[in-house]
Amino acid sequence: MPSGRSKPDGYEDVLSEYKACLFDGWCGEPVGWGFELLRRISEARFEALWEYGTLECVYPKWFLITRSLTRDEAIRKYGQVTDEEFGPRGGWKSVTFGDKKFLSRKLRPKKDLGVEA
Repeated sequence: MPSGRSKPDGYEDVLSEYKACLFDGWCGEPVGWGFELLRRISEARFEALWEYGTLECVYPKWFLITRSLTRDEAIRKYGQVTDEEFGPRGGWKSVTFGDKKFLSRKLRPKKDLGVEA
C-alpha cells in the first residue's frame, strides 16, 4: 500500500498530484488532502480506490482523500479551542481554534462521533 502522498499503483494516469482537496466551508482552510480524479473510471476501479482512502465528491469533482485535518493538528496550527457551538438538541455545529472557525464535521469531538476519547 502506498503512502498517503503516493498515487496507488495503476492509477497514476487518472489521479492528480497530491494536494489540498477539501476546504472548510466557513474559514476556507484545507481539511483534506489527497488526489483529484482527473477523468471517469470504471465502477470496479472506482470502488477499489476505497482501499487507499475516502472518496469524497465536491460536485462535480471526485477526490481520493488520504489525510484529514485532526483536532490535535488544528490546535497546533491555529490554537486552542476557544469556542464550540451546539444546536438546541445538542448536535455539534462548529468549533473555533484560536480565531479560526470550522464547520467541517471531521473536527467534531470524538465523544460526539460515538467514540470514547
